[in-house]
Formats: sequence, C-alpha cells, structure tokens
Amino acid sequence: MKGGLPFGYTSASVAEIRENIDTEAAVVCLKDTAVDHPRVLIEAFIECIPDLLSWLETNGRDYPWRQTTDPWKVYSAEILLQRTRGDAVADIYDDFQDHFPTPRDLYEASEEEIREMVHSLGFVNHRTRTLKEIGELFVEEHAGKVPDSLDELTRPWRAGTYSARACQLFARGEPLALVDANYSRVIGRVLGYQMPDQPHKSDDVYELMEALVPKEPGLARAFNFAILDLGALICTPQNPRCETCPLQNACVYAGKQQLTD
Repeated sequence: MKGGLPFGYTSASVAEIRENIDTEAAVVCLKDTAVDHPRVLIEAFIECIPDLLSWLETNGRDYPWRQTTDPWKVYSAEILLQRTRGDAVADIYDDFQDHFPTPRDLYEASEEEIREMVHSLGFVNHRTRTLKEIGELFVEEHAGKVPDSLDELTRPWRAGTYSARACQLFARGEPLALVDANYSRVIGRVLGYQMPDQPHKSDDVYELMEALVPKEPGLARAFNFAILDLGALICTPQNPRCETCPLQNACVYAGKQQLTD
C-alpha cells in the first residue's frame, strides 16, 4: 500500500488517479439517471481528487483507530462508531482496547462490564448485545480472530455492511466503497445524482461508489477518508461551506449555489 497512516496515499497525480478509477463503469452507472453529461462530470471529479487528498492531509480527522491496520482495533471501532460521533468514541477508545484487546476478552466479559464501558455512547442495550455476539461468534467459530470475510463480519447482530466494509478497507486494504449519509451526500451533490432515501440499501449506489474508488489500497484508504471527512466538516447537511471545498470546481451543487448568490 502506498502512503502511510493515518490517511494512506494523499499525494497522487491526476494520471495516477485516472489509472486507478474505472471511469467507464462510473459513466455507465450514471447513463440511465437524471445526471446530465456524466462523462464530463466524472472527468471533472477526477481532476479535483488530488486537491481533495491534499485537503485530507491537512484537515483530516486523526482518530486513534486510523493509526492502525489491526483488524480488531478497526472493526471494534466501527461498531462503537455506529450512530455515534467520532469524538465520543475517541473518549473511550483507549479504555475499550485496554479492557478488550481481543475478541476473546470481549467473549469472557460480562454484559455488565460491556455495558459500563459503552454507556456514554448511547444505545447501550443494542451496542452491548452486538459486542457480546461479536465475541461469541469470533471465538466459537473463528478461533478468536476477526474473520476475513464480509459475510462473516456482518453476521453479528446489527454489525452491518458499513462496519464490515470499513474493516476490510482500512485494516486489510481492500479497495471498497463505504456508503453512509456523509459519503452519499458528497457524491450526490458533486455529480447531481439523486440519492435514494436509503442509499446504503441500494445496489445502484454501491455500484457507482465502487466504480469511483481507486483500486490501489493506499489511494482507496485516502479517498474514502477524504469523502467521509469532507461530508462531516465541509459538505454538511445544512449550510455547506462550498467556497472552501476542494471539489467545488467539479460540483454540480456548488455551481448551482454560485448561480443563486
């Protein structure tokens, strides 16, 4: 993998990015949608990705789980992050890893111990049940290891596709796309693509996102973090700061905002 932690490869040229993105597949994904001039939009987006990666290098959120490629440390963080702010998880992350450094430690813990550890994050009963089931499945069926399979990573109750994909991407270097509210909002605005109400359940959305993710693992890591952080910090649901966005020159939404100002 090119680049290092936490963000991956953040200094790629347009030529490198173009070699690693399936432009034709992305254009095909947009062909039968309401997006106008999909090839022009995809090419413009690719031209802006070096600026996006540079923005990440300077402005990306450096959480502790981004400083590791250990599958357990990454996967457990993603479970804690469900429906929770990153800063809240950062407050307990080190303590969680100290108490439960392996799936077996989680397996051997009582529900009360787990509940006490995660109570500050909310959804305590749901989170406790998920973590307990993770410990049981990973110990009883995978010898205490984090399985290397999307299907197995989604088996625990409410573990979810996002958590599984994030583990494979950030821990094992698989060039996968992530689909959450931030990610969908950014891509939807940039391309003028009308996202469905539940984009994480749409095969069409996943197909488009997969086409846009660079295939080189270091670039895939950086690209995904950049989109996620841009959605959290710049391309917010309300009052996005388009004037400071590294994608503004390629963004349909930003162009429309400029016309109305």
